[in-house]
Amino acid sequence: MKPAVSIIVPVYNVAGYLPRCLDSLIGQTLSDIEIIVVDDGSTDRSADILARYAEADTRIRVIRQANQGQGGARNTGLDAATGIYVGFVDADDWAEPAMFETLYRRALETDADICACDYSLVYDRKAVPKALGLTDRTVSIAECGIDRYWLDKKFSVVLWNKLYKRSIIVDHDIRFDAHGEVFSEDVLFNLFYLLHTRIVTAVPAALYNYYQREGSLMHSFKPDYLQKELALVEKFRLYYEAYEDREKTDKMTAGLLFDRVLDNSLHNLDNRSGLGRLRNDLRQASRRAYFYDSMRRIARDPGTWLPLRGFALLNSRGLFLLSGIYLMAYHAATRLKKRLGGPGLPA
Repeated sequence: MKPAVSIIVPVYNVAGYLPRCLDSLIGQTLSDIEIIVVDDGSTDRSADILARYAEADTRIRVIRQANQGQGGARNTGLDAATGIYVGFVDADDWAEPAMFETLYRRALETDADICACDYSLVYDRKAVPKALGLTDRTVSIAECGIDRYWLDKKFSVVLWNKLYKRSIIVDHDIRFDAHGEVFSEDVLFNLFYLLHTRIVTAVPAALYNYYQREGSLMHSFKPDYLQKELALVEKFRLYYEAYEDREKTDKMTAGLLFDRVLDNSLHNLDNRSGLGRLRNDLRQASRRAYFYDSMRRIARDPGTWLPLRGFALLNSRGLFLLSGIYLMAYHAATRLKKRLGGPGLPA
């Protein structure tokens, strides 16, 4: 008998956080689950913790492998999964007790291919609940438009607040990048899966806790950030090459490219890279044939926050030095607002 949900947890040197995560999973109100934990070559106490938990709860299956990165660990979990639906949890995060029961029951009610919930951003001294501001709704991708759904971003990007139909993943051989060719592997997985999605549903409750820990990989400087972000856009374009509505995919390309370029630029600023690197990266991105058209689309898009439309407009005209200065001012204003206790500026 297939379990209702397979929960995949990649683990790499997170012994200090792992018990909290596993306790939240074995305490789920939905008991019909399997918990597939992939120890991706940990060198700390993670293996001992996993052995203890697996002995106490037969629903926990531990797979140990040489380090392949988070994408490779998740792929191993997908290969082992047998559930009707699949969910993902990061080992330093945790789920609320009713998360998987709530998502599973809603997915069954709506026959959804994706079921999402809201989440809380958790820091050491504070928490920001309902980070997405999701509403209770069910969406037909055909009626909404694949481009409008993706560009809305409300529940289209992150991975761990969702359930996915395993049959779609298997039938279309959807996998994570396991070769280090992209950074935002969650985004790429969701884009691949979206092409085969009919119905998406969401519940407004914040049922997942996304822990922001200092010193994690996302906070360290990556010199190849831009190359990997642009590789993501190229992989999306290749996967959607046969999609019949080019206008929709062009809109998605524009939004995706803008987000990746903006993320790279903010990454540079967060790590105190100078204006010269910022300008040079923008120049490098502009060599993509679709760069200028994409930036013009974003600059004209009323759904994009006005200051970011200004960044796109400057890029669309090749004014990369001025664009860099503009973004530095935006970044400084964002940091100041956060220090003063505000929510920060939209991204």
